[in-house]
Amino acid sequence: MVSASLRRRLRAGSLTGLRRWLADRLIRWAAVMEPDGPSPSEPAPPPPQPKLMAPRTSLGEPPLMASCPGLREPLSVEDAVLRRDLSLLKREAADALAALGSAHALVASARLAEVQSLRERLRDGEEGGDRLMALAGDYQGWQADQVRLFDALALVMRMRVPSGRTLEQVDTGLHNEARRHLESLSVEYQRMLLSEQMGGTSAER
Repeated sequence: MVSASLRRRLRAGSLTGLRRWLADRLIRWAAVMEPDGPSPSEPAPPPPQPKLMAPRTSLGEPPLMASCPGLREPLSVEDAVLRRDLSLLKREAADALAALGSAHALVASARLAEVQSLRERLRDGEEGGDRLMALAGDYQGWQADQVRLFDALALVMRMRVPSGRTLEQVDTGLHNEARRHLESLSVEYQRMLLSEQMGGTSAER
């Protein structure tokens, strides 16, 4: 059944009005068929915008720099000593030593398994003795570092540190001198890192 408004539009011969009427009807039918959709009187919501990644702060590190310690900014010794509690510094040192010692323990165990396997093949005449000697020396190096790391870990964990920060343990009249001493210690640590980095680079060449 044709509605009165449609009949009026047909009599008037307005093609533009007819198209507008049909479009309005189609939109309303679509809204009835999809009740969860947007109302025909309301504009459709804009498409979701892609989320932009937040810029990295100084605390974050790109993956490349995280895998290359020589490129990473070294720890600010001054900032750590002045801003963190002694108990936190002790915990961080113990955590790092435990992780590094465990890594060395895994590699040392794997090297030992390789030595034992190579020794069996050597007995059967399948391998030469030079490779076994080289692998055994490599294993001893990893094991020695592992022992030293766990000795250092035990030493740190046995340490007793007072609560509070470093300067809280120092007389206020000596704060300026203590800061200068801390600065010199930080510079010495930076020098050691640079020397170690340069030494490692020379050895690789």
